[in-house]
Amino acid sequence: MAKKKTKDQFSELMDNIDFTRWLQALIPVMQPIIVFGAWLGFSMFDKKASAVSKLIAICEPIPTIDLNVPRPVVLASLYHSTDEALKILKDVIEYFENIEIPSADEIIEEITEPLDPIIEPTTDFLNALSDCRDNAKKNLGFTYPVAGPFWIVSCMQQKGFKITIDYVKDKFF
Repeated sequence: MAKKKTKDQFSELMDNIDFTRWLQALIPVMQPIIVFGAWLGFSMFDKKASAVSKLIAICEPIPTIDLNVPRPVVLASLYHSTDEALKILKDVIEYFENIEIPSADEIIEEITEPLDPIIEPTTDFLNALSDCRDNAKKNLGFTYPVAGPFWIVSCMQQKGFKITIDYVKDKFF
């Protein structure tokens, strides 16, 4: 009889346990492991998946390349094709080590050089600029010194010419 009671107590205990709560806690922990195992097994049996796995293993460790592949898949790919990935990564590291970094003086010289040659304004541009300036003086009145540059830039854009506010302020104000 004592055995029946212990068996009944065990079944009562098991009936009182809510296994859905245990599963809710275990699924987030087990999901990466399941994805890792599934991708590793799949890449070992399928040649195309093996090639993709090698591509992932080579590309993902490079800082400038991000394939947006889940971490367990990257880890499985690295595990699957470690030798090939290490050979390629060795070459990449050697390449980055051999890059010549210019000095600060060279960078400053490149930045301060003029980027585009100065283009002389055409007669169409000058006529449009003159028209826009006269239009701004006529319509703005006493607010011309403040709002004039903006008016002229807007007018020139409507006529199809590109001009900056600094250029207008230097020329007319």
